[in-house]
Amino acid sequence: MKPFHSNGDLPSKVKKTIMQHRMIHRGMGVIVGVSGGPDSTALLHILTTLQNDLDFRIAAAHMDHSLRSESGLDADFVVGMAEKLGIEAQVKKVDTQALAATLGVSVEEAGRRARYQFFEDVRKSVGAETIATAHHRDDELETFFLRIFRGSSIKGLGGIPPKRGRIIRPLINSSRSEILEFLKENNVSYRVDTTNLESRTDRNFIRNQLIPIIRKRFPNFGTPLKRTMELIKLEDDFLENQVTRLYEDKMFLNAGSLTMDLSLLHDVPEVLAARLILRGLHELFGAELRWRQSHLCGLLAMIRSDNPSITLDLPGGLKLIREYNRVSISRHYEKQASAVPSRVILGPGKVEMPNTKGTLEFQIIPMTQFHPEEICDQKKAFFDADIVRFPLVLRPPKPGDRFQPWGMQGTRKLKNLFIDLKVPLRVRRQMLILVKDDEILWIPGIRRGSAAPIRDTTRSMLVVALMFPTDAA
Repeated sequence: MKPFHSNGDLPSKVKKTIMQHRMIHRGMGVIVGVSGGPDSTALLHILTTLQNDLDFRIAAAHMDHSLRSESGLDADFVVGMAEKLGIEAQVKKVDTQALAATLGVSVEEAGRRARYQFFEDVRKSVGAETIATAHHRDDELETFFLRIFRGSSIKGLGGIPPKRGRIIRPLINSSRSEILEFLKENNVSYRVDTTNLESRTDRNFIRNQLIPIIRKRFPNFGTPLKRTMELIKLEDDFLENQVTRLYEDKMFLNAGSLTMDLSLLHDVPEVLAARLILRGLHELFGAELRWRQSHLCGLLAMIRSDNPSITLDLPGGLKLIREYNRVSISRHYEKQASAVPSRVILGPGKVEMPNTKGTLEFQIIPMTQFHPEEICDQKKAFFDADIVRFPLVLRPPKPGDRFQPWGMQGTRKLKNLFIDLKVPLRVRRQMLILVKDDEILWIPGIRRGSAAPIRDTTRSMLVVALMFPTDAA
């Protein structure tokens, strides 16, 4: 292929960006997202000229969003251009408006999600390693202003990264004027999306109205603004390093949920707490989860409130549950199960504990087998068998239950005891307590009552043991 030429030598500039950020390695496959507009057309032509020098292969991917009557012509243009360049092209048509309605997001967001998913599908189908998009320096400046007006965090103001995951942006150091000049000098045709000339969307307003006004007063404003974004990025990197260190200690991911230690979120500055939450959400639910700063502020306010039990619906179909010193966020939240049924215990033996893998074992043994050191074991309770006689009842806690804990004078509300011990509400609803004639004998694994203590006159004991499979191993 005949080399392209440009007064600014744009291909050489793009090659330098690729090498600087190690975007492409020898033998790699690269999917180029091509809309048919000037930016992506230039990117496709430039990468085509560089592929022999850098030893990589190319395939083009075009998404028809079905948003304009002439969108089919764009797809035909991309396919024809790819054929002339001797590279493979894949096209997919999507009803973006219908998709937006289904997902409950904006048309722009629905298109973005569908586009990147399509690029990823093409990447896998051809065995490529990375995806190149045509974001350039002017896009970065527009994004900076857009995020300011939307109240972005410092992370959002650091600019568009040249490389993120499998996505690379070889034009990120090049301007729109350089791209248009390159296309003009080399007589490369491209498609024009006339909706980009309108200012109905926020981005188009910034591009068509705001930036021209700024440029009149500050002709070279892009250079110092780019420097500012680079400084912001350095500070962002520092904060991210702090987040990584804290995240490994206090954040826990498991199937479908993120669990956080409240002490951490209380102790660190709010900027780190917000980043910790976002890090966990992105790792669990993926980059498609897009929260605004207002969402995070509201979430942090809930977490740092004095209310120990909170359930909160969050964007993206997520649910937050705070239970004392733990906060969990999950996408698939099961409805609270109803309270477990009561059980009547007629005599010695084993009884399964519903909703757990544990069992309660009831034994009557002579005093000669009693070992006083076992009296403090939370998994065992000892009673005078002549005072506590079968039948006994295992039942859920009831409103108004009162309890006299071992060693305490008088009774107190069972609910208040659970609150002091920080037993989560969902756990209380699923637990069983051991009672005799409505007197609480034992809260298995938590606290023994004061009834029927072992005395010198005790002849035999009722031993109730809470057992789990690991205890028997």
